Amino acid sequence: MARAATARDALAAAGIPAERLGHARLERLSHAERTFCRWILRRFEAGRAPVPSALAEEAGRLELELGAALSLLAREDLVHVEGGEVVVAYPFSGRRTAHRVRLDGREVYAMCAIDALGMAPVLGRSIEVVSRDPVGDEEVRVSLTADGRTAWQPREAVVLAGRSCEGEAFRGCCQVLNFFASTASAERYVRERPEVRGFPISIPDAVEAGRLVFGEILELGAAGAR
Repeated sequence: MARAATARDALAAAGIPAERLGHARLERLSHAERTFCRWILRRFEAGRAPVPSALAEEAGRLELELGAALSLLAREDLVHVEGGEVVVAYPFSGRRTAHRVRLDGREVYAMCAIDALGMAPVLGRSIEVVSRDPVGDEEVRVSLTADGRTAWQPREAVVLAGRSCEGEAFRGCCQVLNFFASTASAERYVRERPEVRGFPISIPDAVEAGRLVFGEILELGAAGAR
């Protein structure tokens, strides 16, 4: 099974179109809505999801109606809240996942392998990702600097690019975009799950995919203010 020719091919296999990359992810938000979304991401970077009272306070400061703002972020597939808890704020997960990311001694969780690798460019810092192959349970480790220097173990490790259904990323592709200890393990995962469409890509291709998706979203100069 051949790997994707480019990182963009991998993102297309995961159902992530060009309008979901970098600054374009936030283009349909107002300045206040973008600021609110970025504030949520910074709270995750600090080590924990924002609590409901903090969400309400920040929305009020920005003169946003909290329910409407959160509904918009959900429609744009940027942030999802369940029972008042932020459970998804790509690339972060508000709940435990297989993808642990270490930031300056703190540990956060990523929604998928590409999200985990996207944390280095989006945050502008070095990270270490620790995950597990869902087939053989082998540990996969990736060290990544903000400028893209990468080391990983095992050296045969790959990431699966693909999806299992349509809809929001956390429903359709996040559970598929995993680290695998080898190409053979990734191919077995696809073979045993007829609902999954995808192919393995190299760790460097996955790093580039993460940069394309998340590399600019915390920069302040995004277009599209209204």
